[in-house]
Amino acid sequence: MCPDLPSQSPTSFKNRRGWLIAFGVFEILIACLGLLFVGLTLVGLVDLSHANRPPGGSELSAAAAVLVLLFYGGPAALFLVLGVGSIKCKNWARIGSQIVSAFWLFTGILSSFVLVFVVPAVIEQQGKIPPVQRRLVVIVMVLFAVVLMILLPAIFLVFYSLKSVRTTCLGTAVLHTPTIASNGRAVGQPPLSVILLALYECLGALALFSLLVVKAVVIFGVVVHGPGAILLMTAHAALSGIAACLVYRRDYLGWAISLFKTLFWAASWLFILLSRDLMELYREMGLTEQQLQILRQLPHFHAVVLVSTAAGFAIFAVLILYTKKFFSRAGATA
Repeated sequence: MCPDLPSQSPTSFKNRRGWLIAFGVFEILIACLGLLFVGLTLVGLVDLSHANRPPGGSELSAAAAVLVLLFYGGPAALFLVLGVGSIKCKNWARIGSQIVSAFWLFTGILSSFVLVFVVPAVIEQQGKIPPVQRRLVVIVMVLFAVVLMILLPAIFLVFYSLKSVRTTCLGTAVLHTPTIASNGRAVGQPPLSVILLALYECLGALALFSLLVVKAVVIFGVVVHGPGAILLMTAHAALSGIAACLVYRRDYLGWAISLFKTLFWAASWLFILLSRDLMELYREMGLTEQQLQILRQLPHFHAVVLVSTAAGFAIFAVLILYTKKFFSRAGATA
């Protein structure tokens, strides 16, 4: 006979089905807005290519179209799927919404930091806007960023992290703790932090698309162009994909690969900061003099780059170290 499992009163948690449907509808609206941006941006690119296209040239840059689809279309599709899942009260939609809102909040804090310290000085350098209107523009931009990039994702994160929401999605108040089987691999659904680490590695697998923007890779201060850059980024993407699969299965090898990659790129970036001039490095990467001049005019540019990259590496390092308890070395040697 099976031992009795601890149970809780059905009235211990409120049923959040109505709120899950409401948040799901809102996520679908966000997806529709993203798809609208895709259409408007592609139309704008087509019009721009028509206006500046040389005789016999292509009407639309394939790289620009791919970037638009990735930047707007990818999140739109993700919010659409999560919205439908939330309406159906699916637990995977709850977990996905937690992860997306956490990433949204993280990028929102970083972008708001840039907005507060960089944008006002850039507007002031233009000298074309009166001081009163300039302050009004800055206030409106800051409020917009705080509401859209910080407050909204924070609301999503708090709601989808509620125990009552989790219970509603699971259909029961009994939660099981992940265990480790005899072969060293965990049994049951991976915890949220492990899923987040697996998704982080999935983003690493998409790094190959970065070559559409900057056709170079920098490793310990050495700028690699052409086929070498493609080969390196392909290898990085493949390694990230393998790590994502292994991490999701809670295989220790996947965790070790993730730790190695993070430490490798952090050491590379630290070496660059200590040994190279960033502007000269950007010139070697292929940025034009006009683009470099814009970067030089940005106030606190080096500080913003340093703080944002350091914060990114620190957060990922903390995530990797925290998830170690969900992995077992026995799984790597079995």
